[in-house]
Amino acid sequence: MAAQGELAEARLLQEQVITGMRALDGETGRDTLRAINNLAGTVAAQGDFAGARELLQSVISTMIHEYGEQHPDNLAAMGNLAAVLRQEGDTAGAYELQRRVVELHRQVHGDTDRATLVAAAIFETMERDIGF
Repeated sequence: MAAQGELAEARLLQEQVITGMRALDGETGRDTLRAINNLAGTVAAQGDFAGARELLQSVISTMIHEYGEQHPDNLAAMGNLAAVLRQEGDTAGAYELQRRVVELHRQVHGDTDRATLVAAAIFETMERDIGF
């Protein structure tokens, strides 16, 4: 229960940050979108995977429109969405999205970049765990 209370407090603070970022940076500002991405993690930790998915899909849609699919913040949000999809039981959707994250990381950063290696390791774990 104590941990859940901390998550509730964290969620409230993150929602306040988002309100402030919207005022400073606008609805499509990168800091606003990062704050929403962070909130999605807390929402998922509370067990509300559908809510987290909705937040992340909104962030990704806006990021792609405003900054492009290859933007690092978009890749982070896509990886987070893949994790949420997996938690929801959509293993095929999670697998395909994480595959795309690895592909984009390789295009942008190359095969030896730390972010590429981390994304690839997550993808390989998914392959082992779900048998693809």
